[in-house]
Amino acid sequence: MFKASTIGLTVKERSAWAASLGRGLIFPALILVVAFLGYYAVQSPTPWRAEHHVYLADAILHGTLDVAKVGIPSFYADVISIDGSTYLPFPPGPAILLLPFVALWGTDFSEIHMTMGLGAINAVLFWYLLGLLNVSRVTKLLLVPFFAFGTVHLYAATAGTVWFYNSVAAVFFLFLALISFFKRISPVVPAFFLGFAFLSRQQTILAAPFFLYLLLRERHPSLLTRAVFLDKQLLTRVGLFCAMLLPFVGFYFWYNVARFDGLFATGYDTLFNGYVDGGQPYNIYRVHFPDSAHFNMFDVRNIPLHLYSIFLMPPEIAHDGSLLRPSPYGMSVLLTSPPFVFAALVRRKAILKTACWLAIGLVSIPTLLYFIQGWVGFGYKYLLDYAPFLLILTAFGFEDRQSRYWTGVKVFLVAIAILANFWGRHSMNALGW
Repeated sequence: MFKASTIGLTVKERSAWAASLGRGLIFPALILVVAFLGYYAVQSPTPWRAEHHVYLADAILHGTLDVAKVGIPSFYADVISIDGSTYLPFPPGPAILLLPFVALWGTDFSEIHMTMGLGAINAVLFWYLLGLLNVSRVTKLLLVPFFAFGTVHLYAATAGTVWFYNSVAAVFFLFLALISFFKRISPVVPAFFLGFAFLSRQQTILAAPFFLYLLLRERHPSLLTRAVFLDKQLLTRVGLFCAMLLPFVGFYFWYNVARFDGLFATGYDTLFNGYVDGGQPYNIYRVHFPDSAHFNMFDVRNIPLHLYSIFLMPPEIAHDGSLLRPSPYGMSVLLTSPPFVFAALVRRKAILKTACWLAIGLVSIPTLLYFIQGWVGFGYKYLLDYAPFLLILTAFGFEDRQSRYWTGVKVFLVAIAILANFWGRHSMNALGW
């Protein structure tokens, strides 16, 4: 750790402190530059088709949520018009991040610049998080490029469209929540960042039990004991964490009422009905069975479709049979990001392992039930909602499999993942997706 101040140090000590600080910043700076340049090199050539949050940020700066008043293009998809006003169904967190940039440059500021910048910062945050987890340097050197370039985060960070910017922003806030929690800062801080993750992707708030579980288990071996309910310090920390989330939930309810006159009115049901009425092939099931009955927006019958997308979805064969191309409905994580299999190979019995699986299980529930499995993207987009927890488990799996053989497997799988995702990004650019 670096000293907080150089006051009272000799010139020699200050020089040593500065040199130590410089060495500590070299690698994060290198990660930031390499990640950003990698994203910049393969970015989507057509992000302007769906940069919704720039207009929402501009609307907020003008004291409204009506994006029609700030000139959102009429051809933008996934907007909802009511009595001459136009609203976005998406939560406002990513637009709030854009406020200072839109204040300076207006709607000329491109969302893709923000997405690539946040994506590069996410890679740095992941490096720092791995340091807090005390994993080996080899694991860090393999997993950071894997996350940056070998997961759906590559496509998301280079798409520049509303659906992927939301996810990159949520990952950013989740990393900050985890880092502040493991740094043992006041529970108010990780709850604050989790609240902003919720305002980026609503289902991420279901990761709250991850933090509460760890707060409880670090002081008590069992959860439902009398000692837990008599532990005033623990109850205070749990209370502070929950209290910090309440303003974010309250704000989101106000946001719903201000747009659609209901606490739980998000607008997504309107989009769903539009897809149904318009005959859109919004998932792979609709492609193969277009005349079958529609499932509900949230429906247990959607779960097999998501599981197929996560584990089995192959690339498509072009109509002339000459080449493979990514499926616009996603591709199997086993094909696009195979190092994630190490998450299932963790040997250690650790509280954090249980907490991560708890978070993954809870956060994935809404998306497993949802009627769309991603649509027009490379890989399984919704994995980003719980990616930080899955990455922690993957790091533990890397650590628990230490041998020359396993090192070779790790390097091979990371290389395959990076090649697959750059191929996916290149292919999607060529197809204009």
